[in-house]
Amino acid sequence: MQAVLVIGATGDQGAAQLTALRSAGYRTAGATRDARRSSLPCGTPAVCLDLNDPGSLGRALTAFDTVFLNLPSASFSDPSVVINGFRHFLRVAEETGVARVVFNASLYVADEAKGYPAHDTRHRIVEELLASRLATTVVCPVIFIDNLMRGWALPALRDRRVLRYPHAEDLPVSWISLGDVARLMVAFAEDPATVGQKYIVGGPEALQGAQTAAALSRAWGQTVRFESLPVATFAREMGSLFGGRERSAAERISADLAAIYRWYNEARPSPFTVDMQALQARYGIALTTVYQWGREHRLLA
Repeated sequence: MQAVLVIGATGDQGAAQLTALRSAGYRTAGATRDARRSSLPCGTPAVCLDLNDPGSLGRALTAFDTVFLNLPSASFSDPSVVINGFRHFLRVAEETGVARVVFNASLYVADEAKGYPAHDTRHRIVEELLASRLATTVVCPVIFIDNLMRGWALPALRDRRVLRYPHAEDLPVSWISLGDVARLMVAFAEDPATVGQKYIVGGPEALQGAQTAAALSRAWGQTVRFESLPVATFAREMGSLFGGRERSAAERISADLAAIYRWYNEARPSPFTVDMQALQARYGIALTTVYQWGREHRLLA
């Protein structure tokens, strides 16, 4: 691995990967549709690239042997647009001879389709990547603890000291930080044995809602309580937040999230629970606990 291009660099997940790559000493660049309007961390250079413009893909990919690939969520974007952009990337990456791809699926991806558009779009992408000529590793984070800083979780946490999330009270959740996902991606990229493999990754502990709130309470020195948000309420709020004024988009987002979060809560074993001991030992990475993350992110005044 010599030069790494991060596609999706302007998002939080890609930004964390740029930081981890730079810390590991790699020459990196971030892909963006408009370099004049994008700000990348660590003074990272920007490369103009549009997944729906194969010409721009070809010009960008020839300068890099490795790609960290992040794609838009098919919950909030048209799945057909996500798939088409991915397939443009796949074709051009094979043509230009990209040596290594690490794909961040951004969510748990099962070994089979489940009937949920967001999940099944990722499942199709994973299958096509692993069947391609590219030396690929797939990383599937179960859930990001950094979601607590987002608009759907932060107001209740900051204003009412309530961890409000659509998890059943007895659901064990392996929250993982964006930084840890990025460090794992770097480790996988450096290890030839991970080629052709899919890894489900989470944090170092599986905590129920009240346990997560207790860990944040210790970190912040303030009492935080957990509220199990009804899935239907969460889905409706997210549809309104991300669908904007387009009613059909809001309804589509809401329906997809309601279905997939019911599955998250009801499936056994839970997609949100993962044992990371073996991977931590293998790569010598100490993953971040909820308490440690809370100490690093002072969300409460």
